Amino acid sequence: MTEKNITFCNKILYYLIAPALLVYFFFIDTGIIKCSLSVLMIFLIIIIGTISIHMVYKKKNNKYKFEVSSSYGKIMMVLVFFELCFNFYK
Repeated sequence: MTEKNITFCNKILYYLIAPALLVYFFFIDTGIIKCSLSVLMIFLIIIIGTISIHMVYKKKNNKYKFEVSSSYGKIMMVLVFFELCFNFYK
């Protein structure tokens, strides 16, 4: 795999899968949808797959770095914190 493909996999993980999982948990907490083991397994397979691709490539190329925007990281941290607080006080 090329560095371009690895970066694309990482972007999918950080900018698509992570927010989708957060929205899924929010919908479960608000009662819009019910928790489904099959959906959680799909998320788990995608997350494990993209992380393992990244780790294998990183093992071969030590110089590769994928950096997430600091503002995106802070926003996701706040959203996860609010989700946990909502779930805790619910």
